[in-house]
Order: sequence, then C-alpha cells, then structure tokens
Amino acid sequence: MSILDGVQRVLGLYAEGASELSFTEVAARLSMPKSSASRLLNQMQHYGLLDQDAVTRRYRAGAMLAQAVRAGMAATPLDDACRAVLARLSDDSGLTAYLSTLNQRETVVLQRLNGSHPVQVLSPPGSRRAASGTAMGRALLSRLSEAEFEALYGADPDQPLQREGRDCPATVGELASLVAQTRADHCGVAIDQAMPGIGAVAAAVRDPATGELRGLCLSFVSFQADAARVARLRESVLRQVGALGRELNDPYWLA
Repeated sequence: MSILDGVQRVLGLYAEGASELSFTEVAARLSMPKSSASRLLNQMQHYGLLDQDAVTRRYRAGAMLAQAVRAGMAATPLDDACRAVLARLSDDSGLTAYLSTLNQRETVVLQRLNGSHPVQVLSPPGSRRAASGTAMGRALLSRLSEAEFEALYGADPDQPLQREGRDCPATVGELASLVAQTRADHCGVAIDQAMPGIGAVAAAVRDPATGELRGLCLSFVSFQADAARVARLRESVLRQVGALGRELNDPYWLA
C-alpha cells in the first residue's frame, strides 16, 4: 500500500463522519497493523493533514485540510442566505444544523453549526455520505429533474444500490419512491437509517437563476426526539427553508 493509499483511506474515515480517532481505532477499522497506523498518522500530522489532541492523543482533521476544503467551496450569495436560516434553525432547536450540497451521488457538508444541546451530532465540513441513505440526500435529490436523477442512477428501477443501513433503499426504484415522497412533502425525515441512533429533518432550495442546490437539515440523536418533537422540527424546517425558497423565487416553494 502506497502512502497516498493510506492517506486516502484514513481521510475516508473522517468523510464518513468520524470527528476524532485514535491510532488503535484507525488500525482496527482499516485492518492495518498498529505500527503502520501509528506511523501513517504521525506523517499526516507532520504535514498538517491531521491534528492531535495533546491530552487524549486522538486525531482530528487538520487545519490545513479544513482550509483547503473551504477554499474549494467558496461561499456564494445563496450560501450566505442559507447560513442565516441555518443559524435560526440551530438557535431555535438547540440542535446541530448542516448546510450541504450534492456531488454526484453524495452529499457534501459545507457548514455545520453546533447547537446548545449537550449531545450533538458532529460531522465536519467536507464530510460525504451516500445521498440515498439520508434525509439530507433525499431532500437534495428531490429537487432534481427526472433526467437529472436518471443521469445519476439510471432508468432501471431494479438496479441495486449499496445498502447504507437499516430501512435504506436497496434499488433505484425504492430510492425513486422515497425521493418522490420527499418531493411531495417538501421535507425529508430519516431516523435510525444510514446512521443508527441518529435522526435528521431536511429540506432543500434551488436558486432558479443559477441552478445552485443547497440542503439544510437539523440532526439529532434519536433519543432526543419523540414523534411530537420530530413533527415540530419538521414544521420549523418547512417554515424557515420555505421562506428562503420564496425569497429566491424558487418555484418549488412558490407552488
């Protein structure tokens, strides 16, 4: 395995949602000898790709990496408008709020706002997840045209998808049905699906002038929310994201 192969595999763990990892966790999750994992992490820290907590000795994504992500995802006027809504959603609920976009079949986190609740769901900017398995992903996919959806997933409803977790769609047809329901509801909800123990409520806007697509969501640990609270979160997301959509003259939210 080359050094770049190792770097890609380690960064993939953070892209999947890990916020901090020890070298023993990296070794176990990548089936790598502990000595090799330790050596690789030390090199990544040396070159600024990772930072190490002086007390816990755990590794997190490095400042240089975060700067590179931000540079590659320069804010647009749409992002600025979304972030104001994101702040209100987080402040009102106390939960972690995310701004994401769609890159092929994956969602990419652009910004995360930590809420005030003592238990938070934390994925760093730049994190990627399969769009099929999350509320955010299905909210973003719901804003695509039929042709755009087929360009990503094909037209065969029986084409299998990699299962991301419990209750996640197994075929393109199952995903298309979930996306259609999300489109009708103007909002996606997923609890204990791709990420067991995690729930999210998400909606998306699309700037009719530029075609830019952004998703906003509130994420929570499942035990934080019973059915009544999920309903309240859903109404809050619909109200605030819908207001943004109408400001943008997004036909989806004007209907």
